[in-house]
Amino acid sequence: MDAPVAVGGPSAWQGAELEERDWVVPVDRVAEHLRHGPGFAVVRGLDLEAPADEDCVEVCRRILAQVGEVRPVDLALPGHNLLTAGRQRDEAELGPHTDRGMSPRPARLMALLCVRPAGSGGDSLLVSGHAVHDVLLGSRPEVLPALYGDFDFGDGPGYERVYPVFRRSAGRLEVQYNRYWITRGQQECGSPLTNRQVEALDAFDEVVADPRMVLRVQLGRGDLLLVDNTTVLHGRTAFVDPPPPRAGRCLARVWAD
Repeated sequence: MDAPVAVGGPSAWQGAELEERDWVVPVDRVAEHLRHGPGFAVVRGLDLEAPADEDCVEVCRRILAQVGEVRPVDLALPGHNLLTAGRQRDEAELGPHTDRGMSPRPARLMALLCVRPAGSGGDSLLVSGHAVHDVLLGSRPEVLPALYGDFDFGDGPGYERVYPVFRRSAGRLEVQYNRYWITRGQQECGSPLTNRQVEALDAFDEVVADPRMVLRVQLGRGDLLLVDNTTVLHGRTAFVDPPPPRAGRCLARVWAD
């Protein structure tokens, strides 16, 4: 492996450094922000006239199609495209991660369209994987070789998901991270994580847990979050929904390459 080099530039941001004007953009500037900016963008206040939650998935697909090749909706797995709390009125915090997706490779782009916000909480959490890399390069360079090595993120019908946390592709640093799936995947394939790998993943988690690294974004109805799934980690805060018959939190989720 060649010696890691810092990424720098607009994609290696820390949440404490950003202002809303840095990431709230009109639709026609989304592609620029995803590829040459912070790696994510928010479009505020789309008009959702769709009569049903499921129809909002198509609204999300139409906009994402302007910046990538949208992956097909899996009708057998509706929960993958329409996120709700199910039978639970409250959900715990979900730590920052990248999506594995439903293909032999992770999706390049992900979009989340807010159909309904939660009664309280449920804010999006964003972290620059490039910034995490650069912080580790400066403070814990000894853990980077392990993070540039392969991890098993779990398998599926007819394919496997084996790739490193960090890798260079065409001169660009790609990031894939999900601590839960890495740990589970390694156990399922009969190769539990080594002490060296655990140390590296713990170091990654410590950087992500730094409040200065995290950007917290509140989405209202009609707000669309678009993320480069190869550079930016996403998660959410815990949330509580109102009791029935009021409808709870709902997001349409779509992936693209």
